[in-house]
Amino acid sequence: RAAWKERSAALGRDWTAAADSGVAPDSVEAQALAKRHVEWLTGIPGTPAGTPGGDVRAYVIGLGEMYVADPRFAANYGGEQGAAFVRDALRVFAEANL
Repeated sequence: RAAWKERSAALGRDWTAAADSGVAPDSVEAQALAKRHVEWLTGIPGTPAGTPGGDVRAYVIGLGEMYVADPRFAANYGGEQGAAFVRDALRVFAEANL
């Protein structure tokens, strides 16, 4: 559990740093983070991403939207602007890879 929490926190810090750096959501850096994010999500049992045959693409895109819509989630990414960056990068990744 502690390892999962640290992985989650590190991902949030890395997303915030990337958003603050001004890289584009479709940049190599942002897409590497999106890949890490999806890999993290697939390790969560009981979610569409963690369930064989689940609709990972729709799940990832939907989560990205939720990150922006809910300030509690946006806070994990430095606020609404950071969450919008995450949403956009996840969408690019999902549409290209899932």
